[in-house]
Amino acid sequence: MNKLQGAIFSIPMFFKKDKSIDFISLKNYIIKCLDNPGVDVIYAMSYNTRLRQLNFEEIVEVSKLCCELANSFGKKAIVGHPYTITNDEFHNYCQIVKEFNPFAISVLYPERYYAINQPLVDFYSVPKNSGLKVLVHEQKLVSGFDGSLIDWPDNLINEVFKDDNIIAVKEDSKNDIITKKILELSEKSDLNVIVAGGGKIRARKLIKEANLKCWLNGSLMLFPEITDKVVNAYLNEDKNLIEWYEKNIEIPYFDLLIKKVGWHIGHKAALHFLGYCELEERAPMPQMSTEDFNSFKPLLEELKSKARNIFNNKY
Repeated sequence: MNKLQGAIFSIPMFFKKDKSIDFISLKNYIIKCLDNPGVDVIYAMSYNTRLRQLNFEEIVEVSKLCCELANSFGKKAIVGHPYTITNDEFHNYCQIVKEFNPFAISVLYPERYYAINQPLVDFYSVPKNSGLKVLVHEQKLVSGFDGSLIDWPDNLINEVFKDDNIIAVKEDSKNDIITKKILELSEKSDLNVIVAGGGKIRARKLIKEANLKCWLNGSLMLFPEITDKVVNAYLNEDKNLIEWYEKNIEIPYFDLLIKKVGWHIGHKAALHFLGYCELEERAPMPQMSTEDFNSFKPLLEELKSKARNIFNNKY
C-alpha cells in the first residue's frame, strides 16, 4: 500500500557534547514515534535531519537506522541523500541504501536552475536504476541567472512528475497556488503530496479546500504520543480537539518560539527541554544559548502540560 495519510514524521538530528551523532538518543526518539499508531512514516531529510552537516558514512548509517526501525514496526522510512553529490556518486549511494529497503528516497536537486529541465529530470531518475522509488523534495529553485528564489514553472512540474517511479512529493514551495497545482496533479495519479510549511492551520485549510491527505508533523514532533488523536481530529473534522490543539499548543509554539528563533533552532530547543537530546549543533548551524533556552522554559512546560491533557482526554 503506497498511499500515505496523516502526519509524516520528520526525523531530527541529535549530537553529543563532542559533536558526534548521539545514535542512542536518536534511536530512542524514533522508537517513541513509531510506537504510536498515528505514526506510519518517518522521514530523514536534508534540513531537519541535518544531512548537510553529516558526512557520507554518517548519512548511510542514519538511513540504515531509520529503515531498520521502521521495518521492524511494519512501517515506512523515507531516507535522504548527501546534498553535494554528482549523478554518478548519487547512483553509488542508491546502490548502498537500497539494501535497507526504504519506502522511498527523498531527492533534493542540488544545483541552480538554468531554465533547462533535463538535468533535473535526469537527477530524479537516478534512483530508478537501483530499484528505489522517489519522493521529490520540491522547494523553490535558485535561479542560475540572478540567484533569486523561484517557484517551479509549470513545464518543469509536468515533465518531472510524469515519471511513474516518483510516488511522492514534499511540497515545500510555501505558495498555495503551487501547492494546489501539485494537489490537483495528484488527483489524476497515485502521487502522495506531503505539505510542508504553515503548520496545522494551513493543513486544515488544504484538507478542506484541496483534499490534502498528509503533511509534515510540525508541532507533533514534540509529542508523538498524541499523534493518533490529533491526526484523526484533522482528518475527521473534530472541531473541538482541533480548536483546543491549535489554541493551546500549535499557535503558542509557533508564535512564541518558532517565529522568534526559527524552526530548526526552536524544535531542537523543545526536544532538548523534553529530554530527548542535547542542544548541540555542528557549526555553522547556530545553537541556542543557555540563556535563551532558559527564557523559553515556562512556555515549553505549558505546552508539555497541554499535550498531557490531550493524552489523558482532558481537553
